[in-house]
Amino acid sequence: MQIGNMQEFRQQQLDKVRKRKEEEKKIKKGIYQMHAMIDSQCMETFDKEHKKVEENAGNAKNENGSEGKTKENKKKDIQTEIEKMLAAGRKAINLSQMQV
Repeated sequence: MQIGNMQEFRQQQLDKVRKRKEEEKKIKKGIYQMHAMIDSQCMETFDKEHKKVEENAGNAKNENGSEGKTKENKKKDIQTEIEKMLAAGRKAINLSQMQV
């Protein structure tokens, strides 16, 4: 291998290094944005489920006159909603781990 101009060769190598660093920054930025979007979606899902639970609890109180039944239904609803949220969180974590 023969190198004609040493300064030109060095400059080419430095340009390649700079380009790789810029690409790495872009990739890291993309990963950060993806994580932020996943977190945002999880919070949106959590908020929607929370609103549903509140609506269901309000409807159950209006429909059932006795508070004993509504307490049992409320406990069951909350437990199922928590299980749904945990499952959604696990999915999000698995997705983020697969992409990293």
